Amino acid sequence: MTGPNDKPNAAPPTAEQKLDQIIKDFGNANKTANNNPGDDLAKVLDASPDLKKRILDSVDKGYLSKFQALPPNSGTGGSYDPSAKAINVPMDVLKGADTNPRDKAELIFVMGHEIQHSFNAAATKKITQDFIDGTTTLAKSKASPHDYTKLTEDFIQSSRKDEASAHIGGFNATVSQARKDNPDATLKDIYNTSPGRMKDFIDVTGVRPNLGYAMKPGLTADADMTMSFSKENVAAMGKYYFDKPGNVSRLGSNHNLDYANFYGSWAVNVAGNNEKAYQDYYHKTDKKYATPEVQFDMKRLGLQQDLINQNVKFSDNKAFSYVDTSDGKKQPAAFDPNAHPNPAPPVSPVTSHALTKDIKLDLPDGPSVPLNSSKAVPMSPAKNSADLLMGDDTPSSRLLRSVPESLKAAQAKPG
Repeated sequence: MTGPNDKPNAAPPTAEQKLDQIIKDFGNANKTANNNPGDDLAKVLDASPDLKKRILDSVDKGYLSKFQALPPNSGTGGSYDPSAKAINVPMDVLKGADTNPRDKAELIFVMGHEIQHSFNAAATKKITQDFIDGTTTLAKSKASPHDYTKLTEDFIQSSRKDEASAHIGGFNATVSQARKDNPDATLKDIYNTSPGRMKDFIDVTGVRPNLGYAMKPGLTADADMTMSFSKENVAAMGKYYFDKPGNVSRLGSNHNLDYANFYGSWAVNVAGNNEKAYQDYYHKTDKKYATPEVQFDMKRLGLQQDLINQNVKFSDNKAFSYVDTSDGKKQPAAFDPNAHPNPAPPVSPVTSHALTKDIKLDLPDGPSVPLNSSKAVPMSPAKNSADLLMGDDTPSSRLLRSVPESLKAAQAKPG
């Protein structure tokens, strides 16, 4: 086929060509006089055939279009941002990957974890939109109570599956690295490739030199040592990874949140901002309106009010009253972003500009004004429901905590 000048149309670039360009762009954007990170990244991808294959598949499907640099010593192992279709790479680890086997193994695991988030992004966006739609419908209802437990539970559980399957992706990338170096690699070899990460998957028992290695209960490896994304494996991985306590996961601005409270904070923020907007509107337009009782079963959700307080920032920066229905009882409570003196800026699993957005209602005859402004004209919040969120519609920048140096180099210890 020819174009207007009777010249053959160029064939579309292959996934390999696209990836080469993405890596080249990353290198050019971050190179120094002595180092080209693009070259280092290419070597890392080549070290794990499974990782390279999934990266290419993601590029081919349009889920990955760039690599971006995380600042040195950020404390974050890596992240995937679906809005930018980018994997954010820890530059300090990448720099050491060429000479330090532990850094290379760490980055391979991280990349395997994050690229799986790219494949999960569409499902994650849907369940998040379902949550947003559900909370909006509930908030605008004048009936009482407004029980957000099931909506929040579904959102947290979907995030649990996303994180668990991503962690399996990291495991498979590490297995591929170990088996490329040694086609007959055993669980011991796989464990020793990246001890700090593999301890989430492999139990080590016994006393040196007679240590035993086995997959954790509920996790099943196939004949090639990789793990499938079966319902059973994902459920078990959720237990071993997503359900880690806060002093291990260390998420949030104060590094003390587990995953449930990390994602739960975002959910509470969305629900709280929606409720505040609709309650304000109805009180201004309906003299008979009675504020509905807002409910959360905190025990069922695995949420702790003190932790949520440290990671919420409502649009008006004021407390949000609710009733805790744990154990069938009703206990009045409040989520209060001001409960802690000099709180650090909250961290949210939404895009980086999330905390800069305020709730605004469009006026019929002029620019938007903040919801809590005395000049605001009462209008239905449904007109701009997307603006009621603490940020974008989809939790993104799915992040993975970095592993301390002591764990990267850790040797297998008796169980």
